[in-house]
Amino acid sequence: MHTELSAAASNPWYYEYLDQIANLELKNKPAQQGGTALRYRAARDAQGGGPICARIARALLPLPAGGTVILVTGTGNPEWLPQGETDGPSGVAVLARVFGALGLRSCILSEARFLPGIAAAVRAAGTPLLEESAWRRRDNAALVLPFPTGAAAAGPFIDGLLRRLPDPAAGFFIEKPGPNAQGVFHNSSGKPKDSEWVAHAHLLADALRARGLPTLAVGDGGNEIGFGRLRASLADVLPGGRDCGCPCHGGLLDATEVDLLLPAAVSNWGAYAIAAALALVHGRPGLMPDWPEVAASIAAPIAAGAYDGYSGLALDTVDGTSRAANQSVYQLMREVLRQANEQGG
Repeated sequence: MHTELSAAASNPWYYEYLDQIANLELKNKPAQQGGTALRYRAARDAQGGGPICARIARALLPLPAGGTVILVTGTGNPEWLPQGETDGPSGVAVLARVFGALGLRSCILSEARFLPGIAAAVRAAGTPLLEESAWRRRDNAALVLPFPTGAAAAGPFIDGLLRRLPDPAAGFFIEKPGPNAQGVFHNSSGKPKDSEWVAHAHLLADALRARGLPTLAVGDGGNEIGFGRLRASLADVLPGGRDCGCPCHGGLLDATEVDLLLPAAVSNWGAYAIAAALALVHGRPGLMPDWPEVAASIAAPIAAGAYDGYSGLALDTVDGTSRAANQSVYQLMREVLRQANEQGG
């Protein structure tokens, strides 16, 4: 199986399909309809052309077994989403499962208030969550740590984290808000967030880049970490890009630079596409979890107090997309792997 699928790994069309599936827009908010194609095209043009999930998967190929991949997610607001939302945790859960199968440890970070739902999602997808001493002795497990909130706490936490983790290898930021050029955090509608309520995880991206470690990001609104690459190209075409309408008037676009950014219609879908691309480049279609495990990772945060970030309902939907829609997207990505395997055969 490995040899067969590896023969198809150089075919760009399979990665093209994955990017396209991840960017199938299903938005029910008029202000955000049409934005998915704008974000994806800008990212593709800014990153050399070609399917982005392929670039990310190939950037991760050199990572040595036993290294630690840092995965950061978690977003919400104190009034409507105090324990977070369903977009982000499942994407991180699927990536952690794939990294574990490749012999890479995962360290998962978020604000303490979001961690119960994120941890539940990771566990539901099959990755064991261990205490640090045991995690260090396993290369297919995850360690979950709270990222403190507020600007002052971020620097000392990041310095200690990078000294503490064994062999940091890369950083992923999935559906994680970052600040605009004026240092103000926003949601995807341009409403400001209290900077002391959120983790300043963008500073971790800066620290990883300063150490020469790859930084990868997935976002679906423009306000997430990684969109700093696209601020100039999106500011005048994305609603709220140049002026968010809040008192800062600095726009909702994040200002954080990362090495590679995959915009997606739903951030979970972007993470699934990267997981599938990793299966392709490694010639291992079995890296992708089965759908029941993924479905469980979407539903698990609800029991911990998370809601759908669009509807606000305590349902296992994601950004307003139904359970059936999410299953269809995931199964289409699995179909890409099946077809690639057939070509290899």
